[in-house]
Amino acid sequence: MLSPYTVLDLSDDRGEMASMILGDLGANVIKVEPPRGSSSRRMAPFLKGAPEPENSLQFFAFNRNKCGVTLDITIDAGRAALLRLAEKADFVIESANPGEMARLGLGFEAIRKANPRVIYVAISAFGQDGPHADYAASDLTLAAMGGPMSVQGIPERAPVRLSVPQAWLHAASEAAVAALTAHALMIQTGEAQFVDVSAQAAMISTMLHSRLAHAIQGSDMERAGSVLQLGHTRLPIVHECADGYVMLVPTGATMAGMVQWLVEDGIVPEEWIDGEDWPTYDLRFFQQQPLTYELEEVLDAIGRYAQLHTKSEILDRGLSENVTVAPISTIEDLTRFRQLEERGYWLMAPLPDGSEVAVPGIIAKMSETPLDVKRWAPKLGEHNREILVDMLGMSESQAAEAGGATTSSQERER
Repeated sequence: MLSPYTVLDLSDDRGEMASMILGDLGANVIKVEPPRGSSSRRMAPFLKGAPEPENSLQFFAFNRNKCGVTLDITIDAGRAALLRLAEKADFVIESANPGEMARLGLGFEAIRKANPRVIYVAISAFGQDGPHADYAASDLTLAAMGGPMSVQGIPERAPVRLSVPQAWLHAASEAAVAALTAHALMIQTGEAQFVDVSAQAAMISTMLHSRLAHAIQGSDMERAGSVLQLGHTRLPIVHECADGYVMLVPTGATMAGMVQWLVEDGIVPEEWIDGEDWPTYDLRFFQQQPLTYELEEVLDAIGRYAQLHTKSEILDRGLSENVTVAPISTIEDLTRFRQLEERGYWLMAPLPDGSEVAVPGIIAKMSETPLDVKRWAPKLGEHNREILVDMLGMSESQAAEAGGATTSSQERER
């Protein structure tokens, strides 16, 4: 799909997913690392038995479909090589601190001079300028200042963030979309485009309808744990089942199908089936019209039913009878999720220690332009000769200098 285009990935863990998405879509991605490798190569978890610097599963996970080259952009030779690569690129993605690339002579203005049609994407915590641009940031502070922590957790305790770091992944995903949007504009104008991606701003979108709550209902959403806040009503929607938890919202459509399940299991008497106009149940509840069975009774019946069945049993019946339910899955559950298996989502990846493991697949299945993994994460400097010598026409000694061979040897000696 994106096979005509070339991406220069200058990012670290804060942006590597952006170029991976474009690579998964077919773009030719060149991962540019400093001589010692990207900082993401030194991030846990590490694969026992794999050689350094190839043992980081963090790096392996987000750098497939990329060639790998090292450049020492702190020296003239490295910067010159990067500018020559930029001449051939359609996209440049970086995640340095604001202003850092410009101080090296490799910011947007310098790259645009080398390539007047380039799309330059800068990923940072709070954007390239503004009152917070130079603030230090972590996944925790971005989740807090982005807003989602305001609606995560229970009221009686402190707010929480998601257990697995998410902020930079959201920012990188937004960056991939923004890069393609900017490219569409460049095609119309013929002019290079600068894309400023703020991780804080990206996290705002994760709040979904909570962003608009005050404008619609006159008050903000509050932390409610596993309770759904609808106006002034707080509705428990997470129920314990035989092997974990499921989410069930007692809407009219859900109850119209589920009441039969409750009767079959002896949870409620048979007269429940015709004793209520179930398709309009939630509408009449919110309009404060008379109900045969109060919401507390319905919720209690749902809870007792859930405890008798597993997540997969409830989901399978819901799918077959058009009743909306959602299992709360662990990572282990997802690896066994039948839909993902039947759609061929998982891919077998060769790890640096010689073993194979199932890993998440490509983001979409295309019938006309099938997507696949052409290469897994590159070794450090794996394609230096191919990129610097064969593509750019540099001599072996020039490539060694630009790639930081001398710098790396000095660092090892120290």
